[in-house]
Amino acid sequence: MHSFLPLLALAAAATASAAAVLPPCNANNPFLHRTQYANSAYAAKLEQTIASFTAQNDTLNAARTRTVQSASTFIWISDFAGVRSFETHLAEAQRAGRRTPGKKLLVPFVVYNLPDRDCSAKASAGELSLDDGGEEKYRLFVDEVAAAIRPYDRLEFAVILEPDSLGNAVTNMANERCAKAAPAYKRGVAYAIQKLQQRNVALYIDAAHSNWLGWPGNLEPTAKIFGEVLSLANGNATANSTAATNKIRGFATNVSNYNGYNPSTPDPIYGAGPDNPNWSELRYAHALTPYLAAQGLPAQFIIDQGRSGVQNLRETGGNWCNIDGAGFGRRPTAATGDCSVDAIIWGKPGGESDGTSAANATRFDENCVSEDAKTPAPEAGAWFDEFVQMLVKNANPLLEPTYLGRRA
Repeated sequence: MHSFLPLLALAAAATASAAAVLPPCNANNPFLHRTQYANSAYAAKLEQTIASFTAQNDTLNAARTRTVQSASTFIWISDFAGVRSFETHLAEAQRAGRRTPGKKLLVPFVVYNLPDRDCSAKASAGELSLDDGGEEKYRLFVDEVAAAIRPYDRLEFAVILEPDSLGNAVTNMANERCAKAAPAYKRGVAYAIQKLQQRNVALYIDAAHSNWLGWPGNLEPTAKIFGEVLSLANGNATANSTAATNKIRGFATNVSNYNGYNPSTPDPIYGAGPDNPNWSELRYAHALTPYLAAQGLPAQFIIDQGRSGVQNLRETGGNWCNIDGAGFGRRPTAATGDCSVDAIIWGKPGGESDGTSAANATRFDENCVSEDAKTPAPEAGAWFDEFVQMLVKNANPLLEPTYLGRRA
């Protein structure tokens, strides 16, 4: 018996040594040990909200809004003019990076300008039309985005590609407009993947959210469409082929939506059972993973929690516009508690409207006057001050106040 003790001790030492050199979970996470850029344009918009709280003698929530000013939100490049303003952000980020040379700065942004964008809704319709050369114009748009970031090799980028587009290609093909747009969506996202292949760029395809593509019957079709897009991006080579050199990092979920990351109980919007077993964004990510693997796709995720601080708000899960009672959610972080989730993000800048409630507006969508919507509301993208005041008051976790002259 005693003769085995040295062998056991040696084995234990070898195990301990192996454990010591194993890389940590998700060690190549592009968000890990990075400082996320907080853009000054969003901070400037929040000054209106700070002024509103100050006028109400609400110094606490004014101070909490100052804390939001330092949060990183994704920059949306949603038209050609947006590329010009994005270049201003890039210059600002580079200056910030030079002031802190020991830190790596990550600039997060969204590419959102496909032709006939948002085919199943009206509120976020874009500038490009398939009937007016939109597909060729979109390629020029992507070329401009790629050219804008190319000189900034000391910055790093996390990019979400085209929210809602491929989700519509999965579930809304009975909609004539979506059926027409879906092939162009696939080709457009594939082109963006090709053109944004830089060593300092992490690409995430939008994967809608748990109460849309997360239903069990949608998981395999979703992964197959993603596989099709990666194949298009690689000259019809399969995603796991050695010929497939154009890569993505993973997928983004819940962008601009309100679902929870990993709540302890299901929101009623998932059905009484719950009918959808994937009743959180984390459950959806886990459920989608084997289907992605079957397509040779990476199963890494970033999950938007910018406006997900309050759950159990909606009468209907299909309601997505300016949800009344919402609050800021978990702060952007790479400390996600799950190896498959690179980061919790604020993808939608809280305070920018989801869509107008004015019935006579060109981009009016009835969802923006639903029983769950906060009204009156301005056009999509416009500053909705009453809404952001609500987000601050309802934030969960609570926002720490930042008083003038102090840090949060």
